[in-house]
Amino acid sequence: MLALVTDSTCGLTREEAAELGVDVVPMTYVTDSARHAEGFVGENGDYVALLSRSRHVTTEAVRSATFEQVFREHLSAGDDVLCVTISSRLSGTYRSAEEAAEAVASPHVAVVDSWLTAGALEFLVRRARALADAGRSLAEIKAELESLRGGTRIVFSVPDMVALSRSGRLGAIRRAVATKLNRYPVMALSEGGIVKLSDGRGARGMAAAMVERVPEGTEDLVVCHFGPRGVEAREVLLAARSRFPEARVRVKDGGPVLAKHLGLGAVGLAWM
Repeated sequence: MLALVTDSTCGLTREEAAELGVDVVPMTYVTDSARHAEGFVGENGDYVALLSRSRHVTTEAVRSATFEQVFREHLSAGDDVLCVTISSRLSGTYRSAEEAAEAVASPHVAVVDSWLTAGALEFLVRRARALADAGRSLAEIKAELESLRGGTRIVFSVPDMVALSRSGRLGAIRRAVATKLNRYPVMALSEGGIVKLSDGRGARGMAAAMVERVPEGTEDLVVCHFGPRGVEAREVLLAARSRFPEARVRVKDGGPVLAKHLGLGAVGLAWM
């Protein structure tokens, strides 16, 4: 049997994780020296208020010892283990998983850097489960996920560039206020790093610019809001439903760890 392991930025609810047979290992965020384990979607309390009132907020990657414990438990049960993590260019979690795999030194453990996060990571995990159910081997599934991850499967926008600038994850993107002159930057993950695609005028223009990046025929989308579900998330939802009336479109809270780095009010759109 294949055991799937991922981190809490994957955007799964407790029920979805149980249905898929996925172990979701929590990331950690720290507010004014108080440590919090990020939970499943919908189980993080009023993190918006907590982040807003805290003077100092940081996040921590999953520790290698935590992954190692999970890996060993599954190996003891006779399972193969596939761990799919948030992009290594966004977090040290992938490196922790690699260190854990090296520690257990088993050919029955494989680790994949998804190059993704949030809803896009969820879709990659779902693909892994579908492949396992179809009887594909651990090596085959790892190879297919690494082939799939290169396609852009998430676009996003932020209320301003302050949080992203502080996170150090912007690369060469100009560090400026995103909504200056009512313009929102539309960005994506390319090989795990953040790239700017375009600008949208106002929330509606931003939503249209995001949805036009989604390929024709897409049947499953997730709108991710980071912090409050505001007008930006509503416009993305409406634009997605308008262009893809037959598709399943879900709305999910992206959680405190990503909200800390993107900024409260950020919104994303992921697809399969």
